[in-house]
Amino acid sequence: MDRAIFTSIFSFASGILVASFVFISPIVSIFLILVAFAVLLAEKIYQNHIGKEVLLVTFALIAFGLGTLRYAVKDFHELVTPSGEGIVVSEPEQRDNATRFVLRADNGEKVLVSAGLYEEILYGDRVRIEGKLERPGMLEDFDYAAYLSKDDIYWTMGFAKTEVVLSGHGQPIKAGLLKIKKSFVNKIRETFAEPYASLLAGLIVAGRDAMPKNILEEFRRAGIIHIVVLSGYNITIIADFLRRMFEKLFLLSSRTAVPQLASGASIAGILLFVIMTGAEATVVRAAIMVLTVIAAKMLGRKYSAPRALLLAGTVMLIHNPKILVFDASFQLSFLATLALIYVVPVVEKYLEFITERWELRMTVTTTIATQVTVLPLLVYSVGDFSLVSLPANVLVLLIIPYTMLLGFLAAVSAYIGALVAMPLSYLAYILLWWILGVSSFLGNLPFATIAVPHVSAWMVILVYLVLITFVWRWRSFPRKIAS
Repeated sequence: MDRAIFTSIFSFASGILVASFVFISPIVSIFLILVAFAVLLAEKIYQNHIGKEVLLVTFALIAFGLGTLRYAVKDFHELVTPSGEGIVVSEPEQRDNATRFVLRADNGEKVLVSAGLYEEILYGDRVRIEGKLERPGMLEDFDYAAYLSKDDIYWTMGFAKTEVVLSGHGQPIKAGLLKIKKSFVNKIRETFAEPYASLLAGLIVAGRDAMPKNILEEFRRAGIIHIVVLSGYNITIIADFLRRMFEKLFLLSSRTAVPQLASGASIAGILLFVIMTGAEATVVRAAIMVLTVIAAKMLGRKYSAPRALLLAGTVMLIHNPKILVFDASFQLSFLATLALIYVVPVVEKYLEFITERWELRMTVTTTIATQVTVLPLLVYSVGDFSLVSLPANVLVLLIIPYTMLLGFLAAVSAYIGALVAMPLSYLAYILLWWILGVSSFLGNLPFATIAVPHVSAWMVILVYLVLITFVWRWRSFPRKIAS
């Protein structure tokens, strides 16, 4: 049964993957499914039973056909020119000297709008826009049109003139979350000076949009940009740190059900993180991926973390098949979570000489495991490689959860009064100063990054096949490999 389920899921994902690059008519998809059912029926009639091999092949055909059909349904879009008025359905972002937001026009079409930098536009506003509508295309080697289409956006408008007609037309829950986020970021900026305020806001709720460009570049060169990118890469690392930190805390008071309590506390921490970020789609997808694994471990033997992760990924692909190829957040979330499940035990076996004090061994292990796992995809996507990434991550990741916790408590305390928040803000300031100092020193080294020639997708696939083979062999013959 497990083999049939795995074959079906793999074939479903393969169908989506193929359909992402090659148009497959729904008629062809339906034909494949009908052929598979016909084979099953014929096998039952003429052989009076269905062999395992035949069952696997037919399951694979059906799942592949369903994958291509699901992608065709998602990709189908009858192009209609958007009307000039609609509702702002995303949180406006100030980026590249412009305010960007997604407008859902009255006829249902979505438009990615770039307006003036200081336009006063909020989520849920009814806005009238004027400008030149354009169809997105290729940006060098990046398929920008496909990237936007995963969110059902097929139009863009640059240098738009905007006029707010009415306010308060968004979803009440999301509007409330975004108001909390805005208030919290403002309180951070009142409590901390720059650039510490921008870094703390980026760590907790705002992501890289809150960070100045020069500091972002230092972070990128130092290989720690992921700590201010609200996606699965940093959520998985933070989740692991939270779990281990709570385990230590609960062990001090009681040894009863420590893993369950620690996992429950880390789940609560991640949910709070999602709420404070405004529950944007990319963060929610990454959090679901991580929470599924944590919940599976909490529920015991009947539930396997790899199976739970596979189930979560499949459900997400059914909901939106385009994220498999065109959503880096989904890809990094899946890879980073796989690293925590499979690669961390392999790496930890070779790092037993590192002390466990201050969680140093786990910090180094988690850093190496996730870095190795996501590196081929990052090199393929970005085109360069940070030579100082490992020391930078080791020096920074250990204090990220404490920085977020102290910064969060300092900002919350600031609602009571500045004097109340002062002790916590000073402690958070020291940690923020350290992070900025590490990124500035390592990121500005002349050899911090090297440019990598363009790597083909086939090379990336080959690297991952080698990595999968090594991990599988190690898990099958751990003593032989370790020796």
